[in-house]
Amino acid sequence: MNFKKVHPDFGIEIKDIKINNAETKEINEILNLFEEYSLIVFKNQKITNEEQLDFAKNFGELEVTKPGTIGTNSNLVILTNMDENGKVVDHSHKQAKNDRANQQWHSDSSFKIHPAHASILNGRITPKIGGSTQFICMRNIYNKLDQSIQKQLDNLDAIHHFAHSRSKIDPTMVSQIELDKFPPVVHPMVKINPINHKKAVYFGSHTKSIKNLSDVESSNLLKYLNDFINNEEYIYSHKWDDNDLIVWDNRSMVHRGQPYEITEPRYLVRATVSDTLSTGTYLS
Repeated sequence: MNFKKVHPDFGIEIKDIKINNAETKEINEILNLFEEYSLIVFKNQKITNEEQLDFAKNFGELEVTKPGTIGTNSNLVILTNMDENGKVVDHSHKQAKNDRANQQWHSDSSFKIHPAHASILNGRITPKIGGSTQFICMRNIYNKLDQSIQKQLDNLDAIHHFAHSRSKIDPTMVSQIELDKFPPVVHPMVKINPINHKKAVYFGSHTKSIKNLSDVESSNLLKYLNDFINNEEYIYSHKWDDNDLIVWDNRSMVHRGQPYEITEPRYLVRATVSDTLSTGTYLS
């Protein structure tokens, strides 16, 4: 299987393969490469929803899309700035606000008891001006941190809350159904890959605070980490072409969307695989 690295420390682009007719041997190799490199780019993948779901199932159990999102109660999330008539929505529309919320560094579904394992995102219609998706490998971040910070994080848990990340955009953005379904949950601040045992720092925009630290200590540590990761050296920025497909490991990656020309249509489809081996706890 031919591939090239997209960043010196993580991520690859695999060439000459169509995921909708990949053989079992190729799928197994993709799964191994996923564990090693955390992010895989596939070019020219013009696929149906069903083909995307079939491919995603190779990574594990699919999430059911949450309330308040296009695709609710299915296994697909629709990320778009268009309404049901194909018209681009205005700046105040909830879909536009979701776009802005997703421009914060985050790991998908970290606010759930079972957070996300793999995300499989297909760009069906992508902006020509702006709209890149950026990625940081949090394994790389862990390795770059001072050992004293590593040891501190090894013994800390963080509180993740969906309403926290959305409140930064609009305090009224989250519905009561979403509030009831997604109360705060606690996850460790360092995740260990169950296959290769590599450590990754685990936090993002859904992270409200760090458990068992004072408000000041929690705020200072999260600010330090946010400042630390915001270094161009650590970032891979993917400029989309229509029909690109990207798979990434939410256990070891954070990502964010980039602003784009608001009049341009955007339509991406994501299947999300649940990290069934990781179980958070509700905040008591």
